[in-house]
Amino acid sequence: MKVEFGIEKVNVTPEASCRMGGYNRSGTWTDVLDDIEVNACSLRIDAVPFILIELDSIMLSREFALSVKASVSAKTGVDAGNITVACIHTHSAPCYFKLAFEETLPEAQLTERLAISAVDAAVSAWVNRENATVSMETLEVDGLYGNRNVKNGPADKSVTLFSFLSADGGTPLGGAMFISVHPTILNGKSRALSADLIGQVRLRLESKRGCPVLCINGACGDVSTRFYRQGDGAAELMRTADELYNQIEVKRKKLDLLVDTPRWGSIAMRSVYDAASDPDWKWMTDRVENSEANPMKDFLLKRQQLKRSMGKIELELPSQFAVIGNCIFITMPCDTCSALGLDFKRAFVGYNVFIIGYANSYCNYLVPREDYGKYFETFNSRTPRGLADEFVSRVIRAVGALL
Repeated sequence: MKVEFGIEKVNVTPEASCRMGGYNRSGTWTDVLDDIEVNACSLRIDAVPFILIELDSIMLSREFALSVKASVSAKTGVDAGNITVACIHTHSAPCYFKLAFEETLPEAQLTERLAISAVDAAVSAWVNRENATVSMETLEVDGLYGNRNVKNGPADKSVTLFSFLSADGGTPLGGAMFISVHPTILNGKSRALSADLIGQVRLRLESKRGCPVLCINGACGDVSTRFYRQGDGAAELMRTADELYNQIEVKRKKLDLLVDTPRWGSIAMRSVYDAASDPDWKWMTDRVENSEANPMKDFLLKRQQLKRSMGKIELELPSQFAVIGNCIFITMPCDTCSALGLDFKRAFVGYNVFIIGYANSYCNYLVPREDYGKYFETFNSRTPRGLADEFVSRVIRAVGALL
């Protein structure tokens, strides 16, 4: 089985101060804690090609993803259906896109440059790919992060690393890390550009391995460091990144990796939500209004009114998926809550299942039926109750048809 791999990293840190995406901040950034990057990798297995582009951004728009995919396809010959554009969901990058629930406007020129860099990185990763061998290691993280609504609640705390070595001499070519956690240790008070937790772990892995490492965030909609923080700001970020990196280095264990000719596909599902006619909107609003002790009362009520002002919200939820040997890769266009991500793993016992989150669009939170209306995530959702469960079920059926 012939495996070809390529990877490219582009520094896209703005030279001039700009608005930041996340926390609805006013003003602009004042310093740079770590570089903002575009990372892309290419993979061709038995002549079947894939390209993955990861942005240091809080989100990306469907239009941006479609444009980048089309440009990369035109320059490489790889079908757009085998190209994925995703992001790590840092809240401390430039504001490249307008968030539905925030007022901060994007920096249009920076977004245009980001698109150019994304295409350039993907094309370079494709053109410069080499024959490679690949291995896989994994671990379960202790402490540090977990379900942010219920301590010890559902959360995927596995971290998996793929290592690619040159086929001729074993020289490290690059790596890929899969993790599921909100990289949001830096809060709204911070004015420092940063890829936050994922970016800092990436720096440590690259320093140790001497090669680029692309990092992918998964089903982390309700996963953060909330119950595990010992401080805040840059010091807490460094402490958490050091501990997470140390666990990765000490605890990771090699897994058997089977590689065969990939099978792949995609689906899309339409969602329609209108707060004016949605029964859950009313009872959620009434519950918050009658909860005098809720410290987030004003914030949540503002979210509810904002959702109502949006009128009918129509979204398209896309998912791409690939089965490669004993691994399954599934893209999700959203903040996927943990229970839904774990549904994928339960559906495909015997396979290593990896979610590529925030991919090809951004539809806010997908919340499982049993949690709908309970926590913050639903107030930041633009889909009706049960839609997330149906979407996951459809993806599971589509993937299952490939097996």
